[in-house]
Amino acid sequence: MATNFTVSVDEVSCPVCCDVFTNPVLLPCSHSVCKACLQQCWRDGTRKCPLCRTVAPPGADPPVNLALKNLCERFALQQEAGGASETLCSLHQEKLLLFCQVDKQPICVDCVSNLHNNHKLCHIKVAVRDHQMKIQTALKPLQKKLKVFHEIKDTISQTTQHIKHQVQYTEKQITEEFKELHQFLHREEAARIAALKQEEMQKSAALNRKMEETSKKIEALSTTISAIEKDMGKEDVLFLQNFNATMKRAQCTIQEPDASGLLIDVAKHVGNLKYTVWEKMLGMVQYTPVILDPNTAYHTLRLSADLTSVQDCEQEQPNNNDLESIYPIKKVLGSKGFSSGKHQWDVEIKENTVFHMGIANTPTKRNKLGDGEWSLELSACYYLVSRGGNYNFRLDLDCDQRKAAIIDLHGNKVIDETKYTFAGPIFPYFGFSYAKDRLKIIPSKVKITVLTGGR
Repeated sequence: MATNFTVSVDEVSCPVCCDVFTNPVLLPCSHSVCKACLQQCWRDGTRKCPLCRTVAPPGADPPVNLALKNLCERFALQQEAGGASETLCSLHQEKLLLFCQVDKQPICVDCVSNLHNNHKLCHIKVAVRDHQMKIQTALKPLQKKLKVFHEIKDTISQTTQHIKHQVQYTEKQITEEFKELHQFLHREEAARIAALKQEEMQKSAALNRKMEETSKKIEALSTTISAIEKDMGKEDVLFLQNFNATMKRAQCTIQEPDASGLLIDVAKHVGNLKYTVWEKMLGMVQYTPVILDPNTAYHTLRLSADLTSVQDCEQEQPNNNDLESIYPIKKVLGSKGFSSGKHQWDVEIKENTVFHMGIANTPTKRNKLGDGEWSLELSACYYLVSRGGNYNFRLDLDCDQRKAAIIDLHGNKVIDETKYTFAGPIFPYFGFSYAKDRLKIIPSKVKITVLTGGR
């Protein structure tokens, strides 16, 4: 009667290599080990059992444990039936149990004396463990880089949403700005048309007065002419007797009506109309020499809608994103860099404020992967403190002379000046130290100069 016989891996595992026996040998103490494992244990000249440390008598090598070998073969067949397979030595068709540290390759027991005599050997599991540790060490930078890439991917994903929010917010700001301009133009258009209608009413009233005055003069002149013609038709004696009176009546003293200045002054209404409206528009628009860049703002800084003032709110601001943030400090840069010429900007700081004002070079990302840091070289970075009231300061920048100075506008004195050495565009820099700090960039006065005549 046939029965199923299953061999467990524990029954055929070598106690030394913990792998399936290969050429198991039987020691006098009745323990069995792989032939290769025994040779490895006896390389120092001792002949002790790896398990019980019993010394084997000198002489011939321990015999092969045929029963155990057969059991291992049965286990191998069982594994093959289950789909298991292993790589054997291409020369000897033996299992690769050793690793040659000189030739860096797995070998079988029979390869030792033939090809790898006197080479440094170790068990293949030891080699696998050592090599796995090396790979783990080499894998750490890749894992770190993968983590960075995942963080960058997350940042990009977040930035995509942030860009949509920026577009919506910016579009709203543009609409509001143009709405204000449209309202101004509509009001100005209505005022201009009202002025035209007002002049029309005035000129119409003047025309009516002139018409009434002229009608009265026509009536008076017609009466005089009729009387003179009547005198001329009288008898000769009467005509001659009244001649002097008739001649006196014929002397016309009625002044002709003045018909000038009765037309609409078209030139006043449409001449240089766009320029006149634009000049008037200067009263509602401002020019600020420095516009803050919201993309460089620290996440707790809140910028005004026109990007000319900033305040630290101690809370995350919805419009801020750290993708282009430079330092883990409360700072914001100007949106425009200067490479040549002279420039200046004034700032107003509120009471109880401590902040940094200066210039910075173009921010660049450091090369060290994954540190998340940026480098930013600063100059003329002076710490300004206000403990009551508002103060105004000016920064003068001379790109050609490569120098900058900070001026206290209250005392009209230079409180800090420096010469910078870094190249590239120079950006206005504003940093904060404490919560609730705030500053505003003061608009510049706009002047209009009209050149008349040729050059």
